[in-house]
Amino acid sequence: MAKTTSTPYRRENGFGRRKRRTRQHVIADQSVNHVERFIIDEGHTTLRVEKGYGYDLILYTHDEQGYAEPGIVSLQLKAAESLKPIGAGYPFDLDIRDYNLWMLEEFPVILILYDASRRRAYWLDVQNYFTEEPSRRPDKGAKSIRVHVLRRQVVNRRGIAKMRALKWERRTRLTGE
Repeated sequence: MAKTTSTPYRRENGFGRRKRRTRQHVIADQSVNHVERFIIDEGHTTLRVEKGYGYDLILYTHDEQGYAEPGIVSLQLKAAESLKPIGAGYPFDLDIRDYNLWMLEEFPVILILYDASRRRAYWLDVQNYFTEEPSRRPDKGAKSIRVHVLRRQVVNRRGIAKMRALKWERRTRLTGE
């Protein structure tokens, strides 16, 4: 009788141990695909960041005639099989290192939570979240800070249009134009 193992392969196939695509890999790819479809439908483009250390996608916007616009929106995606709501939103513990980087950015940084079971995503303008309510800022020495992404902040065409508007607001603040 053959001994069974918990390895992700059967020994009798002759291939030996190999890397395995997990469910987490699948839902991470689904989250990127979900967001990119709305970005494309709005007439914009993205760049997938392979080694971004805090960013997964860069959103490049275009005007109604298709001309590229200045500035970017940085997107960080977090995918889960199922998001568990608390009140009006979804909690997420943000790594303090991401917080420290994102708060220094001049253009918007958007955190997106993807719920694979519902095939829906929700977004948060990280900088505004902390600047509008200073009590949300992390304590000194914290390793993470909890944010709440509202259920009404759905990633859809309207959400992408709002992200574009945020970029223009920041650009106006920076340039005075």
